[in-house]
Amino acid sequence: MKLILLFLTLIYCAGTFALPVMNENIASGGIVTIYPDHQDPNRFYIAPNIVTVAKRDNGKAAFTYSENRINLFQKIAHVQMLLSAAYTTDDLNVAKDFILKSNPNAQFSGLPFIQSSLEMNGELADLISQNECVHEAGLIGQQQACSMTLTPRGRTLFLKSLSRQALFLTLSFKYSVWGVARRADGGFADQPITHAVAVKIDAGELTRDGAVILR
Repeated sequence: MKLILLFLTLIYCAGTFALPVMNENIASGGIVTIYPDHQDPNRFYIAPNIVTVAKRDNGKAAFTYSENRINLFQKIAHVQMLLSAAYTTDDLNVAKDFILKSNPNAQFSGLPFIQSSLEMNGELADLISQNECVHEAGLIGQQQACSMTLTPRGRTLFLKSLSRQALFLTLSFKYSVWGVARRADGGFADQPITHAVAVKIDAGELTRDGAVILR
C-alpha cells in the first residue's frame, strides 16, 4: 500500500539557484546530515532524520483514538494523527555548534523537497481498512495529517501494542531533493537524490505522554 504525499517546488538549475552539495555531509557526527550550499559558503541545509507523531502545545502527541462496534463481537478503531519530519535535537545542536565554531556566519535551513511520499511497509490490508493520508506534503517541521480506520484485527494489535508499550506500525517517508554533486575538478553536476526516513508509530510513547489512555 502506498500513500503519496506530493508537492512540487521550482526545479532548480545549478547555474542559477543555490543548491545543496549532495555528496558532502559536513556534520561532525551522529545521525545528522548537513549539506553545504554550492555557491553561498554561509548557507547549510539540514536533512530530516526522523518522522514522528507531532506534539501539541501541551506536550502530548497529536494523536486521537476512538472505536465503534460493527457487530456483537467486533469493533473497529479510528486513528487520527499529525506527523512531522524533523531531526533529533541533541545531534543537530552538536553538529551546528561544530560548524559555527569555524564559520560564525553560518545559516541553516531545511532541505527543499521537490517530492515526498509516505509509504506503508508490508501487507497491511488486514490491519487498515481505510486511510486518509493522501495530500500534498510540506516542508521540514510542518505537520501532515493522517487518519486510518483499523480493522478488528488491526484494533486488537494496536491495543496489544499499548499494553506492551511496544511499536505498533512503521512507515517510510521518502523525499526527493534537487541538488548538485562536486566533481573531482571542483565543478558541479546536477544530482537529484531520494532518501527515506522511518516513521515509527510507537504505542508505548503514546501511552507514556497521555495521548492514549489504556483501558
